Amino acid sequence: MKKAAVLAASLALVSLLPPWLPAQADTLDTGEPGFALESRVDWAAGRVGVVITRKLDPSTASLARAKGDAETDIESRAADFLLRALGPLTVDSSRTFAGLLGADPGLFARVNGLLLEAPRDQLYLSPDFSGLVARYTVPLFGPTGIVSPLFPSHEGLLRRRLGYVATRRFTGLLVYAKGMLPEMGSSRMATARPAVFPRLWDEEMNLVLDKSLCRPDALARWGMVGYAQSLDDDVVALRAGMAPLRLAARGVFGDKATDLVLPTLGARQLLTLPENIAMLQECRIVIVYDKL
Repeated sequence: MKKAAVLAASLALVSLLPPWLPAQADTLDTGEPGFALESRVDWAAGRVGVVITRKLDPSTASLARAKGDAETDIESRAADFLLRALGPLTVDSSRTFAGLLGADPGLFARVNGLLLEAPRDQLYLSPDFSGLVARYTVPLFGPTGIVSPLFPSHEGLLRRRLGYVATRRFTGLLVYAKGMLPEMGSSRMATARPAVFPRLWDEEMNLVLDKSLCRPDALARWGMVGYAQSLDDDVVALRAGMAPLRLAARGVFGDKATDLVLPTLGARQLLTLPENIAMLQECRIVIVYDKL
């Protein structure tokens, strides 16, 4: 009877969990027997959901004792598993989070410090009582954002383009990047992929914007760009405003097809007025992708 009550409570808890955490998750190798690890990047919400499962020891006489031992094991390894789960995160057109951490011991130490303080969202027994499941949500941005150590200390100078072009003040930039797009520098077509810091170029491959040109406080607030799958997503109005410059991406660039190539005329419209340059540096940008 007692076991049935625990089972019912466990199933009820699972039904209340945020649906984005388990769906379409990536299964990762933990390197530790008895553990399972899943993660999923929620680009639209700016967070990574991580699920750590510890198999219970069937030789332990008490379920409560087995659960306690499993919880201790999870807590002692949580930061390591979170680091492993964040490793595949696409940072920019050529680098993953794991690649950056492996090349910079100082960055590794700062990120590890953030993860040691990561709060746990949920802890519950699996429905068949075979394992203990812990769920974490790691924010990308905000005061405890995991990519905050990558922000520049100050924004670089975003230069105005010389010469006249008809333009006006825009509240934001909305880039439509759905469908197969030409991959610059090759004869292939590719689908644009989301990244933490996608660069924007014009058709002459002049840089329009990258993270070094953005205001650090804007990056900390909501990241470099907003991610959408529809022109009607709420993030479009909330971030790009009611009168954005609407552009269709002309191509993708970079090893991971994360950088977007914008029409040259559109780039000039953005870089002619100081108000539009300030808008870009405030990261009032939304990109519409095929998949997030």
